Amino acid sequence: MGCEIPVIKGSDVADLAALRHEAQLLRCDFLDAFARLESAVMQYIGKTDVKASPGQPFGQKLGLLQKARDRFRNPKRLDVRIAAIEQLVPVRADIVHSVLEVALMFDGRTTTSKLSFQNSSNAQRPPILIAREELIAMTRRLNQLALQFSQQQLKEASPTAPASAT
Repeated sequence: MGCEIPVIKGSDVADLAALRHEAQLLRCDFLDAFARLESAVMQYIGKTDVKASPGQPFGQKLGLLQKARDRFRNPKRLDVRIAAIEQLVPVRADIVHSVLEVALMFDGRTTTSKLSFQNSSNAQRPPILIAREELIAMTRRLNQLALQFSQQQLKEASPTAPASAT
């Protein structure tokens, strides 16, 4: 499912520099989309008065926001969106904490390429291999989640009664 390049006798293998350049651009798009999503989430952390510190991991901030689900008009949508984000957090961690490599696989007929991310802080875990199309789809999903999250509605705050002057 990666970038398929037919192998023709006498031709060069795929231009690795071009593949690597495209992979770096896709990586940047993914990380930018994740940053947009994180920004949308942080706006709601501020609106709900959830106590989160700037240095707190994003996953913990999501947990705190989920605890404030009663402040949202549709808490089930919030749950679905947070679950979708939580699935992408480990992928983001691997992409951020890895040196990008392009893995070429040859099956005897075609050469396919995938992006390989070996998490630097956990060398025991095998690298994740992501096809170009998969990274593009994840980036689209992140942008969609950021848009949906920014449209999440909070419940109306109940008005406080004015203090009586007795």
